[in-house]
Amino acid sequence: MVMSHWYEVFDNEDVQFLTRRRAATLLALTMTLAGLTAMLLATTRAGVVSPWLAGGLITSSWLTLAVVAVRRLQRLRRVVWCIKLSDRHLVGYDYTRRKTCLEWSCVQRLELTRKGLLIIGADARHLEIPHLFPEYATLSHRIVHYAERYEVPVLVDGKPWTELDVYALFPFLETNVSGEGPAAV
Repeated sequence: MVMSHWYEVFDNEDVQFLTRRRAATLLALTMTLAGLTAMLLATTRAGVVSPWLAGGLITSSWLTLAVVAVRRLQRLRRVVWCIKLSDRHLVGYDYTRRKTCLEWSCVQRLELTRKGLLIIGADARHLEIPHLFPEYATLSHRIVHYAERYEVPVLVDGKPWTELDVYALFPFLETNVSGEGPAAV
């Protein structure tokens, strides 16, 4: 079996910049907490604050930051700024330029969300394509085309796209000018 080496490439350096900036915010938050910890330790040493209170505040703050940072970094890692599509697989690059490759046969589903297109693969490997891509419509149509070829389910806000009520999405289609039946197209 010969594997295709032909790719379609879509990228957006603005997405990479925004994602890196969000990761840098976590670093700034960590540095701020380190400064507050030092201040709290100094006030404890001076006898202004109880060691038990300081210990509780420091421990809870760092644990909270750790949980928030881990979750946030996991979400940021799945956001791609560059994606390569072929008939056999897709490759996405996150803000650190880490490569994630998904075979189309291993993609479990596609989800169209408010933030963009989420490609869910096996082994908890996900790729999120934000709607900020300049060619987002073309990109998403190409992905859906490949997904249909491999019979990958396509969901819109958690529902299969074939079960969507068009009239609920576009109420102006429900009645024509005279109020009788569906509007003429």
